[in-house]
Amino acid sequence: MKLRFPDRRALFAGAVVLTLAACGTRVSQSEVLAGAGGSTVSLDPASITALRAAAGGGAAAPASAASGAGTAGTAVVAPSGAAAAPTTTGGRTAAGSVATTKPTSTRTPAGQARSAAAAPVAAAESGCTGAGAPLKLGQIGSFSGVAGPITASARTALATWVQAVNAGGGIACHPVVLYSEDDGADPSKAAALVQELVQDKGVQALVGVFSALSFQGILSGVEKAKIPVIGGDGFDLAWNENRYLFPVGAGILGNVRGAVRQTVASGKTKAGLLYCVESSVCTNIAKIIDPEVRAAGATLVYSSAVSLTQTDFTAQCQNAKNAGAQAIGMALDGATIGRVARSCAAINYRPQIVTNGQVLSPQNAADPDVRRNTLSSAGSVAPWMVDDTPGQREYHAALAKYAPNAAPDASSISAWAAGKLLEAAIKGLGAKARTAPITTADIFTGLGTINRETLAGLTPPITFSPGQKAAPLIECVYFELLSEKGWSAPRGSAPVCR
Repeated sequence: MKLRFPDRRALFAGAVVLTLAACGTRVSQSEVLAGAGGSTVSLDPASITALRAAAGGGAAAPASAASGAGTAGTAVVAPSGAAAAPTTTGGRTAAGSVATTKPTSTRTPAGQARSAAAAPVAAAESGCTGAGAPLKLGQIGSFSGVAGPITASARTALATWVQAVNAGGGIACHPVVLYSEDDGADPSKAAALVQELVQDKGVQALVGVFSALSFQGILSGVEKAKIPVIGGDGFDLAWNENRYLFPVGAGILGNVRGAVRQTVASGKTKAGLLYCVESSVCTNIAKIIDPEVRAAGATLVYSSAVSLTQTDFTAQCQNAKNAGAQAIGMALDGATIGRVARSCAAINYRPQIVTNGQVLSPQNAADPDVRRNTLSSAGSVAPWMVDDTPGQREYHAALAKYAPNAAPDASSISAWAAGKLLEAAIKGLGAKARTAPITTADIFTGLGTINRETLAGLTPPITFSPGQKAAPLIECVYFELLSEKGWSAPRGSAPVCR
């Protein structure tokens, strides 16, 4: 199936890596299916149109139909079968085909080049006499609606991780199958999807969950199913309060503290806050921000609740300006941050923006108003725009090989790190993991062996304990800065700890 669009670059934010079945937005009951052995990608024209619209590119040209249909919003990445002839989709190499061994270079939004490694992304599993029972994993995210543009890359990255893992022989000889589901930011649907993935698909764990607006539904479903959730956006306080959640890096409290420290260190001691009313993530930040600002030696001079559907923020900008706020924390999505920046610019007010890099899509990061203000971020995992560590280099090489049209970003590297954390947990089981199917109980056991694990430089040291009641808070973060020159990492790939 060949897809034709007037301008394929406009699909960037929606992660149009169709070969990886990473459709970030859907409007119909069609399924996106991708096999890792060059099998067919099935995507209905309405879904393509929705994907393009989410990326801000307008309507897409109709695509020819391909075989396959299934449940709404599902993307499946399955292990490779027999050697299949490489296929292409829209001029791109299809999933599972062999990429060229010559280094290639693509450009990131920040104008930085990244090269595809000539060597294989993952080394083949040694000691495997054959493929073991598949390891079935689930991913749930709010991949459509307001969150779609900032979460779609997490879907692409986790599918990329599956491709890389299976190309290297699987995990402990077990091929990986990933079921990626869109909850539409609906908590009740999120809870139902957990049940469906466990009961109907037989998944052993959830990995890379990006459902900030529907996370209470995820929690409800997980507590009933009693399965682990390994990595994700980390935005909810529950990531460090629930026995079934295993975050990668710092949680939201660690991010807030890190962001405040970075802002105060830059000389801005009068802070403001705008937070959304649509999510408990936003309102939780509003509850914890004042004592954190005071502890850092600064003052919160202005705070206001706003809506993600709000179009004009002139009143809030004027009030913050009158209060003398030098920097404004924004517990908002990237599109809303852009509207705030424009409203403030209209009254000649350009405070530094303080937020988390995961809330920005590549399009948001290219917004000239946001860049002129400068935006500082404290992230849970290593900065995505540099490749100073083996873990970052592997991530960049996998994207270049399997998803060459997808640039690195904060959600993408966080999802990749979630997959690598699962790999580390399975490794902790030792040789026995190769000889029998991997169960949910095994994954819990493996997670309990994680001890000061940095995932080859992707994260600060992570330690879990057997049977832990909650993951310990990691107070080490990575600093990122967005300016008119693009994204940069002021402290490189070294975590900054409290």
